[in-house]
Amino acid sequence: MTIHIVVLSCPKHSTHTNVISNCCFTANGRYLCTASWDKTLQLWDVQTGTFRSHGGLTLSKGHDGSVSSCTFSVDGSVLVSGAYDRTVAVWNMETLCKTLELKGHADWVTDVAISADKKWVASASKDTTVRLWNIEHSEEIPAVIETRKAQGMGYHILQCEECGKAFSISRLENSDLVTKCVFCRLKTETRSHLQPPPPVV
Repeated sequence: MTIHIVVLSCPKHSTHTNVISNCCFTANGRYLCTASWDKTLQLWDVQTGTFRSHGGLTLSKGHDGSVSSCTFSVDGSVLVSGAYDRTVAVWNMETLCKTLELKGHADWVTDVAISADKKWVASASKDTTVRLWNIEHSEEIPAVIETRKAQGMGYHILQCEECGKAFSISRLENSDLVTKCVFCRLKTETRSHLQPPPPVV
């Protein structure tokens, strides 16, 4: 039996500059993701071995703090990461863009998991809580912010200026003009329709 030791580093290319805190494989074993205290996540193509000449691919604009954990969905299409900045990030592996940032923990996120159907993300934190996030209905999560618009995403996630809840709108709509969720907009329209007519002079 032969055991091969592969060192994922290449001085001339992208490598981590601080402690590597976590790592995870896609189910097919092709990609490895590493999380580091240098505040980055890096993706390594282990199956083809391209990391030997190109190093790891850094996923940009992820976290403002040291990254503590990462995990892939079963099909490898989604990556979830947690960090010391108290946030959970959800990544689209087709576009390599962060699509959701989940906020709510009061201390650093120590571990993350994603359900097999990709509807739920679980996050554990030093704040002694575990949070379950229904990312299938992300517009209903009060503290969710879309931080980067991935190619092909069909909606934006905004925060209602009246009730403060998150809501989604089509990418075709002008997000500068739509500032309230549909419920607050309907309430405003209803109130305006019920205004008494001006007095007759």
